[in-house]
Amino acid sequence: MDCAAIEQDRQARAAGTFSWLSDLGRRLLRRLSGWDRLELEGMPDRVKRDLGFMDGREPRYNREFRR
Repeated sequence: MDCAAIEQDRQARAAGTFSWLSDLGRRLLRRLSGWDRLELEGMPDRVKRDLGFMDGREPRYNREFRR
């Protein structure tokens, strides 16, 4: 075996390891990305009220807040 063949073998193994690790990262990210969404329909009214979604007032649309 010459140096070129050994070098190609090492690069092939490194590429295989990188693709495996990249695939694992993508799967993990896909699984975790859904957890940061807030589900308002299934939430009790008391929790919605505590978070400020049900305070009984209309939303503010003042021009000073649109800047």
